[in-house]
Amino acid sequence: MSWRVALIALAVVAAVALLAWLLHGGGPQPVQQVLPSEELPTPTPAPEQRIVLLFPGGDGLLHPELRTVPFPKEPHARIRVVMRELLAGPAATPRLAPVIPYEAELNAVFVDSDGNAFIDLTAPPDSLQGSSTELLLAYGVVDSILLNCPTISAVQILFGGHEVGTLTGHLDLSKPLVLNKRFIAAS
Repeated sequence: MSWRVALIALAVVAAVALLAWLLHGGGPQPVQQVLPSEELPTPTPAPEQRIVLLFPGGDGLLHPELRTVPFPKEPHARIRVVMRELLAGPAATPRLAPVIPYEAELNAVFVDSDGNAFIDLTAPPDSLQGSSTELLLAYGVVDSILLNCPTISAVQILFGGHEVGTLTGHLDLSKPLVLNKRFIAAS
């Protein structure tokens, strides 16, 4: 009987030792393949395309500004490019104002299966005033995205990661907005 106990004890000690060896990296190591730098694929830059951006003018309307930028095919990437350019502000004409009247950043972009885009901007540091401020901000963003991204049907703007009902009490921002050319100045 003692040789059986000794054999069982030896098997337990061997199993524990094997387990400890495997847990501390003694097992087979994965092989990593290193590709020479000349074999790494280089990303193809997006083709340049002319886009239209809408900025408020002193007349209370949105005025188009054309820019040529690298413009990817994916809708969420296109929206990011449009928003980056909008946030940079108007470049061609000093009579135009930024569409977002405060320092803002684009936090996130999401496109759902129905073609609705949701963009999250930095919330205003102070409450905004005036119906034209709210209308030009909302439709400057929404119309700029929709004019440049034909697969998007509507845009909802979130602020600070939250849905807001309104910014100044004049426009319902709790749902996605569609293209509204009423605020775009005639060329």
